[in-house]
Amino acid sequence: MDFLKNKGFTEDEINKIINKYDGSLDSFMFISDNVEDVIDYLDSYGIKNVAELMLQKIDIFYLPVDKIMELFSHYNREYIIESLEEDPAIFDELK
Repeated sequence: MDFLKNKGFTEDEINKIINKYDGSLDSFMFISDNVEDVIDYLDSYGIKNVAELMLQKIDIFYLPVDKIMELFSHYNREYIIESLEEDPAIFDELK
């Protein structure tokens, strides 16, 4: 999970993610390039709580970044940012 440090995640945030998802992160490491692309896209989109989003909705980071871009394109940018920062579960309604 060192690649998350390179993306600005703190040790505490990484430990919370590891503790929450424990043994289910094996495949996460194999798609680290995609995870990094998703983190970069969310950051560039203006979402500030990417670590919290990962902690609450890790399944987002398994999606291809192109799929997330396509989902977001149907909504107002401010709506996406505010909604995901308020309640990450709103992502499920975007699908």
